[in-house]
Amino acid sequence: MTLDPLLAFQRQVLDGLLDEDALCVVARGLGLNRILAELARVCATPRALVFLLNASDQDEDDLQHYFMQMRSGETTDEASTVHIIKNETNATLRARVYRQGGLISVTSRILIVDLLNDVVPSELITGVIVHNASRVTAESIEAFVLRVIRRQNKQAFVKALSDAPETFTQGFAPMDKTLKVLGLRHVQLWPRFHVAVQNDLSRVETPVVELRQPQTRAMIDLQQAVLDCLSAMISELCSTTKLLDAETFNVESSLFRYFDSMVKRRLNPYWHRLSGRARGMVSDLTLLRRVAELITTYDSVSLLEYLDTLLLSAKSAPGALPGPAASWMGTDSANILYSVARARTFVRANEPLPESTQATLRTLGLPDNIVPVLEVPPKLEVLANILDEIGVLNHAAVAKGADSGPALIMASSARECRMIRSYLSSLHDYVELDIPQQYINDKHSGRHPKMMVNLLRGFFKWKAQATGIRGNSSQSQRPGSTATGSQNQQRQGAITGSQNQMRHAPSAKRRRVRGASVAAGVRGPRAQADVLEQESSDLANTIAANDSTDADSADDADEYLDSDDWTPNAFDEHFGLLPNGETIIVHSYASERNVLTALQPTHIIMFAPDAAFIRQVEMYRAHSDRLQQVYFLVYDNSLEEQRYLSAMRREREAFERLIGDKATLVVPLDERDTMASPGSRLLQTVANRTLRSARNTDAMEPATVIVDVREFRAPLASLLHAAGFRVVPRTLDVGDYVLHDGLVVERKSLPDLIGSLRSGRLFNQAAAMTRHYTSAALLVEFEVNASFSLQTINGLTDTISPSAISSQLSMLTLTFPRLRILWSSSPYETVSIFAELKQGQGEPDAERAVGVGQDDGAVERDSLYNAASVALLQAVPGVTLKNYQILARQFRSMREVCEASRSDLEMVLDAGPAKQVYEFLHQAS
Repeated sequence: MTLDPLLAFQRQVLDGLLDEDALCVVARGLGLNRILAELARVCATPRALVFLLNASDQDEDDLQHYFMQMRSGETTDEASTVHIIKNETNATLRARVYRQGGLISVTSRILIVDLLNDVVPSELITGVIVHNASRVTAESIEAFVLRVIRRQNKQAFVKALSDAPETFTQGFAPMDKTLKVLGLRHVQLWPRFHVAVQNDLSRVETPVVELRQPQTRAMIDLQQAVLDCLSAMISELCSTTKLLDAETFNVESSLFRYFDSMVKRRLNPYWHRLSGRARGMVSDLTLLRRVAELITTYDSVSLLEYLDTLLLSAKSAPGALPGPAASWMGTDSANILYSVARARTFVRANEPLPESTQATLRTLGLPDNIVPVLEVPPKLEVLANILDEIGVLNHAAVAKGADSGPALIMASSARECRMIRSYLSSLHDYVELDIPQQYINDKHSGRHPKMMVNLLRGFFKWKAQATGIRGNSSQSQRPGSTATGSQNQQRQGAITGSQNQMRHAPSAKRRRVRGASVAAGVRGPRAQADVLEQESSDLANTIAANDSTDADSADDADEYLDSDDWTPNAFDEHFGLLPNGETIIVHSYASERNVLTALQPTHIIMFAPDAAFIRQVEMYRAHSDRLQQVYFLVYDNSLEEQRYLSAMRREREAFERLIGDKATLVVPLDERDTMASPGSRLLQTVANRTLRSARNTDAMEPATVIVDVREFRAPLASLLHAAGFRVVPRTLDVGDYVLHDGLVVERKSLPDLIGSLRSGRLFNQAAAMTRHYTSAALLVEFEVNASFSLQTINGLTDTISPSAISSQLSMLTLTFPRLRILWSSSPYETVSIFAELKQGQGEPDAERAVGVGQDDGAVERDSLYNAASVALLQAVPGVTLKNYQILARQFRSMREVCEASRSDLEMVLDAGPAKQVYEFLHQAS
């Protein structure tokens, strides 16, 4: 398969990037990856050395796929390819790749370490391509890389690409800051309404049938209930905190994922002043937005299961003290949400059902006192009608000798794809139930798709398991229970652990991807929701106690649909090559970027709206006339439609603002020289003044700081370099930063500090620092614009608690009196602290710093880079942080360690550790 030629506007974008160094912002769906591939093809030559930064694994796979297709052309160099460097690539191989030249995709952390260690021949660097430039900030490693390359090679070009225009409109002068960090002076903007884009994509009309499917009454009620909850929570959050603008933080903006980061960014400096209720509402906003999305993407059973999961995770243990005040779960809208979600799934029979109906329900693995409602998503029924229409058209085309290709269905997620496949697989497979007349209406009858019945059976099975986790019987949660408070707390802990497992489980398991959690504790009265949840638990317990289903039926509930009649002999009947006109392919928007070119469909069904894919369809239509019809499905007057329209409007407004900012953009002529200081000008001035006394006055050499290579994930190393320090990356066993031969600093962010104190790792690190250095310091560094507070005001007490952070820090300082604790409000402040500590001191010895903590010499440098082998060796019982280096010097691989005799191990280690290592490696399984 050959690549389609570039459209005229894509050639203009590529020519613009080749002509000048610029930041190119392209609207989503207009082929940015294809433009990147063409730019990479130009740079992939041994005569140049070009680095590609910020490329994801998917981007690298796409580039390799593009190069494979390009090699089929006559004008493409067979040697052209993209070299990918990962953490597994050792220093020797990296140096060889750098010398060979070409296009190299490398992680920013590896590249900055190699640049500072002179592994990269800076004089040979031709340029840098920065993909996803919207992620580049002043504190990012990419900014560090670009600054070093600019200083070492001023002739190197920089090309930056992005398809996220909204990012460049958030905050104060975001585009100016990004250009300053990248060292660029030009911006190229390519929105959908650009004249060149309009001419190319509007030249051939795309046949589109827009189907606005009305929502069911239940979906409308669910949607309104969620909006009421969101509106009430946002209003209360704005009024109680006095920090959020009601015009900016509204219900419409809360439907997008960027809303969470906006709220947290605004409240972060004042987080320690917020009440527990306010902080809980910030988390609940994310949950409600998720629920709003699931109303249109989940089926009725899965939505009810998700809501029940939230209710279980937020429910306090019986007999426990009440938790924080209620948020959305304590409102009337929440009760409506749970009531409607259950009513569209099943209802409890008020009177006994006919014996035949009860027998059928028990055979299906369902309670015999419920009436299944099982509301099918309306889009699925419309989809079936569309496929019937496409089948008729394809048969007519084949009769006329015309070409008929496959039908492509595009969904919003992989889970929605599974739902569609399951529904189509069981399209004519129904379960008939003899339901009393009072439960039958126009929308609900006794005829249900087999897929929905399987889902309902899986729901009750999950409910029984969840109830069993909470306690072998649900009686302990009812009034009059005699269970003790400690027992109830243990059961609640089991619930919390179960929900955490659900939250981190693989996405392939249907019921385990819904685990989200709200703050544990009662949030006020939830009588109606609790009653419904208790009834569901009782029904589930009835099935668990009187389970008449076989094991195969129980296993079938794990997936959307597993055919009960599947036999090995059915392989020939169900598998084989299908004609294109009879092929239906279901894909998600994120599964494959080049799905249109690869499949060449004649009919496309967009099961969910997506602006980027619409533009891909337009480009596909501009290249080929195979496309006959596009079906666009959307729920009328729904949150799904609102999100789609709002996303289109936000992108258009972002481009309009960027166009205005570009017209008034002021960039200094010497921007390439001034970009060396991405921090504030005040910080630069203060740092320069303090560095004058920190430098060697005789040779006027910059002050040196030895930095552990693992610390390059943090912004401090970049800011030190920007302030004029000479940063030397090394693999350090003791400490993170060595300022001089007598001073070592261990840096901890607040989350890392808490984790290190709880695990005891910080005590071992403090012992090593105080043993090998005259002065040792623990640096507790807070994030930029974060609250400079270790604990909340309410969390400060006058008692000592082993679990309190302040108490653990006190024990740390009492244990190690020579250890000093440095508090820094941000990485910028840390630079000033380091400058003061360097005053009047000599420069550190890099080789000595590397050897600290290593007995009898150092381990070979290449082995230090093999993190996987070191981690495996340290996991063996008897191997410690100290003696593993002795083993690494004596044995060259894990195989030699495994083959060593006990006497050989005792010659290297003490008798006790040698015995542990030998017995672990040779004991019978």
